Amino acid sequence: MELYVLIFLILCVVLLFIFLFLQQRPAKSADSERVLRELNAQREDMAAMQQQFNNQLMMLQTQISQLMKTDLQSLHENVEQRMSHLELTLNENLHHGYQTTTQVFGKVLQQMGRLDESQQSIKEVSASILQLQNVLNDKKTRGIFGEIELYSLLETAMGTDEHRYQKQYKLSNGTIADAVLFASEPLRMICIDSKFPLENYNRLMSADTAQEKARAHAQFVQDVKRHIRAIASKYILPQETAEFACMFLPAEAVFSYIYASCDEVVRYSYEEKVYMVSPTTLMAYLTAIRAIYLGVQRNEHVEQIQQELKHLQVEFERFHKRYQTVGSDFERTYQDMRQLQITAGKIVKRFEEIQEVQLDKKKDSAA
Repeated sequence: MELYVLIFLILCVVLLFIFLFLQQRPAKSADSERVLRELNAQREDMAAMQQQFNNQLMMLQTQISQLMKTDLQSLHENVEQRMSHLELTLNENLHHGYQTTTQVFGKVLQQMGRLDESQQSIKEVSASILQLQNVLNDKKTRGIFGEIELYSLLETAMGTDEHRYQKQYKLSNGTIADAVLFASEPLRMICIDSKFPLENYNRLMSADTAQEKARAHAQFVQDVKRHIRAIASKYILPQETAEFACMFLPAEAVFSYIYASCDEVVRYSYEEKVYMVSPTTLMAYLTAIRAIYLGVQRNEHVEQIQQELKHLQVEFERFHKRYQTVGSDFERTYQDMRQLQITAGKIVKRFEEIQEVQLDKKKDSAA
C-alpha cells in the first residue's frame, strides 16, 4: 500500500512538471499535441494500472485476511487442544502425586509408630544396661552376680545332687570355695572360685590413648595374676583337692580378651595350674565330668577310669590352648556389642534432645 502511494505521487509530480513546461511555451505545435496525447494516454494507462494494482491489492488483502483467519483459527484450536491435554495431564499427575504423597505419608506415620516403639525398647534396654552397670560397679554385688551365674550353670549341668557338687564348701585350711566338684581318684575335689576383674578391664576398653590403654592393660594383667595366685594358694591342697583349680570368669568378653591379648596371663595360669573358664567353657567341662561321673557309677574297671581321668586332665589343658585360637573372635564380638551399646546410648540421647526441643516449642506456643 505504501509503495502504491509513492508511485502515484511520483507520477503526479512528473505530470505537473510537464504541464507547467507546456504552459510556458507560446506556440502550439504538432509535437506538443502529440506529447500531450501521449501523456494523456500514459495517464490513462497509469490510471488503469492503478486500478489493477488496487484490485490486486484488495485481493491480496482478502487472501491475507483469510489465511490469517484460518491460521488463527487453527492456532486457537491447537492451543485449546494442547491446553486441554495439559490440563488433563496435570490433573492426572496431581491425582497420582496426591495418592503417592498419601501413601508415603501413611508409611511415614507407620515408621514413626515403629520408631516410637523402638525408642521405648531402647529406653528399656538402656535402663536394663544402667541397672546392670550399677550392679557390676559394686565389687560385692559383682561377686554375688558371678556366684549366681556359677550356681546356675552347676544346677543346669549337674542338677541338685550334693554328691556331685557343693556350694560354699569349706576346706581343711579354713578357706571357702564358691563351689567344689566331687570326682573320683585321682582328681578328688575340683575347686571353682568366681572372679570378676572388671574395673581395669573397663578402663582398658574406654581408654582414649595408647598410653592409657597400655597402662590399663598392665593393671588388668596384674589383677588377673593376683586372682590366680590367690586361688592356687587357697584351693589346691595336696591329698585333699585336685592338682588344679578353676577360676570362673562370668563375662565371656573378659575371658576372650585374656586368651586373645594376654598370653602372659594364660601361661601363668598353666604354671599355677589354675584353669580359667567362662560360662561356655565351664558348661563343656561340667558336661564332660558329668558323663565321666555317670560312667564311673556303671563301670567296675577303676584303673581304666583313673587313666581316662588323667587323659581328661590332659584334654582340659589342650582345650584351653585350642580355645586361645578363637579368643580373638570373642573379643571382636564384644567390641561390636560395645559399639552397639554406645550407638544405642547416642540414639536415646538424640530422642531426649528432640523431646526437649518439642517441649520448648510447646512452652513457647503457650507463652
